[in-house]
Amino acid sequence: MTDQDNQNLGDGNQDSNDAKKNAPKPDGDLVEKLVKERLDENLKPIKEKLDSAFQARDEALKKVAEFEKRERQAEIDRLKQEGKEREAFEKQLAEERAAREALEKENLELSRNNEVRASLTGLDFRSEKAVEMAFKEIVGQLVRNEQGTWVHRSGVSVKDFVKTFAEDDDNNFLFKVKASSGSGSGSSKGSGGSGGKKSIFDLPQSEVLKLAAEGKLPKR
Repeated sequence: MTDQDNQNLGDGNQDSNDAKKNAPKPDGDLVEKLVKERLDENLKPIKEKLDSAFQARDEALKKVAEFEKRERQAEIDRLKQEGKEREAFEKQLAEERAAREALEKENLELSRNNEVRASLTGLDFRSEKAVEMAFKEIVGQLVRNEQGTWVHRSGVSVKDFVKTFAEDDDNNFLFKVKASSGSGSGSSKGSGGSGGKKSIFDLPQSEVLKLAAEGKLPKR
């Protein structure tokens, strides 16, 4: 092989390397989209099976509940036929009381959930999954006070608790990152140079709840 051939071969390799370097890189968003579509496609039959299983479970539970209801009614009818009117009346009264209490509980939970959902409206969550995580975390800390109102267990109202929850740094992962102003002159939560009294909403959630438990929150 001549020197000229070696030079041509070297030039060819260099051109090949340059072509690889200059080749367009795959679009990250496109790759992510393709991966998601492939994943959704693979998960589709699993999701269908799960949906079918849940539907079958719900139907089975419904049939069991209907069967138990018929059995209880049959027992009441039997007591009446045996002349045990008082026992039948007490059993029927217990059934009605249990049904009423179940309905009241369902209505209370519905009112609580609606209040929490309304308080979460307007917050910039990362995803629906983040919304559900926040919802479950908040609902798990609510109780009913003596007036029958849903509040945080420290006594803070649902609306105020949701606000402090959203402003707590520990919950930042649930929300979209706010765009920076770039000026660098904005005030931060921790700055106290002015010596002025901090707003309750400038305090971390843990401190607000501690103040609430001590009865030191300002009256609304």
